Amino acid sequence: MLRWYLLSLALLGLCAPSWAQDSSSTRRIEVEHADRLLGSKRTGKSRLLGNVRFSHEGALMFCDSAWLFSRENRLRAFRNVRLNQGDTLFLTGDYLEYNGQTRQALVTGDTVTLRDPQMTLLTDRLRHNREQELSYYTTGGRIINEENVLTSRRGYYHSGRRMFYFKDSVVLTNPDYVMRSDTLDYSSYSRIAYFKGPSTITSDSSYIYCENGLYRTQEDVAQFEKNAYLYDGNRSLTGDSLYYEKYHDYGEAFGHVRISDTVENYLLTGAYGQYSGHSDSAFVTGQPIYSLADAENDSLHVHGDTIYSTQPQDSATDPYRLVQVYHGVRFYKTSLQGRSDSLTYSSQDSTFRLYRQPLLWDDSTQVSGDTIYLSTRQQQPDSLFVFQNAFMTGVVDSLRYNQISGRKITGKFVDKALRRVYVNGNGQAIYYPEEENGDLMGMNRSLCANMVIYLSNSRVEKIILLNEPEGKMYPLQDVPEDKKRLEGFAPQFDLRPRSKKDILR
Repeated sequence: MLRWYLLSLALLGLCAPSWAQDSSSTRRIEVEHADRLLGSKRTGKSRLLGNVRFSHEGALMFCDSAWLFSRENRLRAFRNVRLNQGDTLFLTGDYLEYNGQTRQALVTGDTVTLRDPQMTLLTDRLRHNREQELSYYTTGGRIINEENVLTSRRGYYHSGRRMFYFKDSVVLTNPDYVMRSDTLDYSSYSRIAYFKGPSTITSDSSYIYCENGLYRTQEDVAQFEKNAYLYDGNRSLTGDSLYYEKYHDYGEAFGHVRISDTVENYLLTGAYGQYSGHSDSAFVTGQPIYSLADAENDSLHVHGDTIYSTQPQDSATDPYRLVQVYHGVRFYKTSLQGRSDSLTYSSQDSTFRLYRQPLLWDDSTQVSGDTIYLSTRQQQPDSLFVFQNAFMTGVVDSLRYNQISGRKITGKFVDKALRRVYVNGNGQAIYYPEEENGDLMGMNRSLCANMVIYLSNSRVEKIILLNEPEGKMYPLQDVPEDKKRLEGFAPQFDLRPRSKKDILR
């Protein structure tokens, strides 16, 4: 007891002038305990050994040994170093430099650890500024925040805000995904990651890229900006900005939207889109275009006010795609063009269905009716079905048109061109047969319930009339004016789309 009493008196006598609070606003570093002390009043330098404990303005510092420079109000601590700031921040390492004037600390060691209630930071060299509540490293660090592990070359931590600021080779690893970025901010409290540069998120089923945005790691919800795109297996979603919910596999895209499928070879574009991976469905509006590619790189492009692409529930055993387009439909393909109020396409039977005032154009031929079905094979026109008020118009010259009408028309395509037409019910035809040299022979007007028409280069080559036909050939100069047109004749070639861009008119 006498030994400890004498040591305490020596400590007080040697260091009291240095440890007493001066007239400035900065308090001096205080020694709370040490097993041994060696020092000098003249130099203001003290050596402390064994279970050393300092305090300074709400912080406690522990170590095995230390040097205290009382005149400069700073210290150097060695081995088993700890700095505790209340119950909110704990810093450990092998070596500590602390300046009481600036309230800044440098901690080094094989493993420097900074902990708060939300996370653990591991590095080998860390600077901590108590004044600004800021810690930073420049030699590589690793953050553990429950299931998230984040590494980077450089990093800053604001303990008051519980915010991390990472730079250079940033990697956030989660059991479900890996996030990489050039610059990333992360809140250990909200567990939200903010991207400030080229960034990727990779999981077993998806890949995401963006150059700005945020990711809510607890909810697996993301908002991406600037050159954002998402790959989910064979499907992709891109846009100026994206919103994505991983759990629901649901995404929204804004501006220059592109939704594609490399297996089904379709592409959806527009100004705004939604995508659901669970139901394998997509919705696009804002001048949307649905493009379906074929083996010859001659894509079919369909436009309308709104486009839906879904995989119906009844297709679970035999998946197929259903595309619905509303309203103001126009489509373009090199060999075929069309328009209608609305349209559906099913990959189950590869058939396009056009509703309400549909029109089709094949080279110089126009087809119209109440409803039109167009079946395809290998993405090329194969069969045509026109229901009710069916009408075909073919250009002969600037004044004359071949015309066919009936209750129903069925057509067959060969090499992308309409070659054979069957009229079923109330068949009527006007056509201009040609001489071998191409001169017109006259005008033939026929009536027959059923008829078969053969075409070549979109011109009528031959008509076979079935079931008690009636017909009359008129010389060109003697054709009565009221016989030149069938009821329902309405050529609208000026509405025909001439290019992919033209369907957006």
